[in-house]
Amino acid sequence: MTASSDASSPPSGTSPSTTPEPPRPVVRRRRERGTIYAIVGAVLIVVILVAVGYSTSWYGLQKSSSPVPCSSGITLQGDGAQIATPLMGVWTPAYHTLTNNTVNYPGSGSGTGLAHFTADTLDFAVTDDPLSATQVGQLPTTALTLPFVGGALTIIYNLPGISGHLNLTGAILAGIYNGTITTWNDPAIVASNPHVSLPSNTIVPVVRSDSAGTTYVFTDFLSQSSSWWSTNVGKGISVSFPKVTGEKGVHGNSLVISTVTTTSYAIGYTDLTDVLSLATTPQYAAIQNPAGNYIVPTIANTESAILDKVQSMASIPPSTGNWYGVSMVKANGTTDYPIATFIYMYVYQAADKGYAPSLARAQVIIQWLHWTLSSGQSSVDETAPTPLYYAPLPSAILSVDEAGISTMNYNGVSIPACK
Repeated sequence: MTASSDASSPPSGTSPSTTPEPPRPVVRRRRERGTIYAIVGAVLIVVILVAVGYSTSWYGLQKSSSPVPCSSGITLQGDGAQIATPLMGVWTPAYHTLTNNTVNYPGSGSGTGLAHFTADTLDFAVTDDPLSATQVGQLPTTALTLPFVGGALTIIYNLPGISGHLNLTGAILAGIYNGTITTWNDPAIVASNPHVSLPSNTIVPVVRSDSAGTTYVFTDFLSQSSSWWSTNVGKGISVSFPKVTGEKGVHGNSLVISTVTTTSYAIGYTDLTDVLSLATTPQYAAIQNPAGNYIVPTIANTESAILDKVQSMASIPPSTGNWYGVSMVKANGTTDYPIATFIYMYVYQAADKGYAPSLARAQVIIQWLHWTLSSGQSSVDETAPTPLYYAPLPSAILSVDEAGISTMNYNGVSIPACK
């Protein structure tokens, strides 16, 4: 045997051993099986964690079950436009019956409501005018602008011996209220009423002396009808009316109506809902629209006017956007009444910044808002069991409102839904 022989090789000239070697353990397969067990275990752990997290709202997940009931016994405080008072008189008891929550709405006027809302002593304010940049800047925090119903402005007058509806134009009304048209038989009024024998008596203009949404709508219409008015007076809830001989300034719609109806040859402006709700309806005018037609205000032609104006808008502002340039007057439809308006509700987007804040109260505010935009809409017009003289809003506006409400928050967190 030489030193170079390989001890692991069989000796030269001999055959390999025929005795088989014992099998080696298959270690690789055990490792594969162990790996599978580990993976399955890990998956089970993840599933359990996700299930527990879902059930306890970990990770911000929400269960698909129905929202929990809202709190009851809460009183929301609102105030504002008198035009909304009859509506709230029907809405608030219906809402209370359904939810056992109360809404208090004294209807002190748009100016008063907005002042209290700005002072953070209301849950919501109602006006029939959108907020100007100055008014928005005075608010303590961002408010949502929510048009929630439509209405119209009516021109009432007292002409003894005259029946039917007098025809008036925006230019005539601007002339009456700036003092250039002073008698009922002025040539401009006669031209619009060729078959009416008009008296020569002096016209007595009646205006709101307090801040009022009706004044805003009226002066918006005058501004769009008269370049003189637009330049020299403008629009607003409180404007400096030109000094006209005999003019009367009164506080509130009810005093406008009573002053006009008890003062011969007077003229004034108030809400259509007030006029149609009275047992004895005052005289009120047909107003010329952009199509040249004289239109007696009704709920049907008010609703039509709002729909036509909304459809003509290039875009609808979001609830946090600028609504001051939005106007429902002078719609282009041939039968549209030309002095229509939105009625707006304002709430604070951050509910924790609002009046007497609590999460339960914030949920009830949202409950109330949803109710007004859904169930409430079915009871706003003259066909309801209790006749109301308002115009339900187009779905496009209601959708914008709902989108705005969905952004409300409490301490920066979305407000949990309740029903």
